Amino acid sequence: MGKKITIEEEEVKKWNLRMPEEMLTAVSNRFKLLSEPMRLKILRALCEGERTVQEIVNEVSASQANISKHLALMHDNGVVNRRKEGLKCYYRIADDSIIFACYLISKSVVENLQDRLSWLQKVDNDLTS
Repeated sequence: MGKKITIEEEEVKKWNLRMPEEMLTAVSNRFKLLSEPMRLKILRALCEGERTVQEIVNEVSASQANISKHLALMHDNGVVNRRKEGLKCYYRIADDSIIFACYLISKSVVENLQDRLSWLQKVDNDLTS
């Protein structure tokens, strides 16, 4: 993934204000799809590149039936692409924007936790001083 994305705050604000109701539903559905930790584990495995179902199963330590169920749902929603080669089925990320979104959310979670930790440390220092 050698793509660089620049997001301007003003552009985001304009886009959000103009987003039709149908788009809100579609965005909500995408977030629901990504709200399952197993699917995030699968995406993490696929960040390294194309993988067979068995490679994903081994990497995320889950059953093949469970992984296949999630991959089918992810494929049906355009998150992953698949190709068959003989008896093997290979999966890859179809939309890199999902990886960027996961990164941004992860970064935000870490920053939020750091802010909370700083606040707790300050409270602790105030109480013990």
